[in-house]
Amino acid sequence: MQLMDTVNEFGSSISPMFEALSIKVVSFSTADSPHQKDYPIEFEILTRTKIDLYKQEAITHILSIQGYIPGSISIGHQHESLFIIPQNVHIECNYKLLSIDKKDMQRILQHSQPNLHYSEWLIDAIKNANILVELKTNQNTFTEWPLGIKSAVIL
Repeated sequence: MQLMDTVNEFGSSISPMFEALSIKVVSFSTADSPHQKDYPIEFEILTRTKIDLYKQEAITHILSIQGYIPGSISIGHQHESLFIIPQNVHIECNYKLLSIDKKDMQRILQHSQPNLHYSEWLIDAIKNANILVELKTNQNTFTEWPLGIKSAVIL
């Protein structure tokens, strides 16, 4: 298989399935409720994979992050009074999550289930990404908070 053929094949057989992909993620952090119960913090991440024929690479970007903080999240030490308040989160962005070259495309295409294999690459990239979101605090300020992704699943 020639390398240019690899890029075209990846673009026609894999890329369309990942054009607009929703991924549900769960943070390592939990939110506290007034009833001393911990709630998981979940987000939906929308990604898009495009083929750049000029650079001969596939690039996946995060386009948006949506979710809800169901309770407060303590920041810093246990006895400090700063915490993130419950809130809806909707962020539009263009965060470059994953870039693969033509040799990686060829490895993916040679896999017995190339779409599943590429999905695993995306999930690993999301779990390892350092994604910060700006959230409101109880002191009417904003703070950057890392998502810290514990699990991710393609919807």
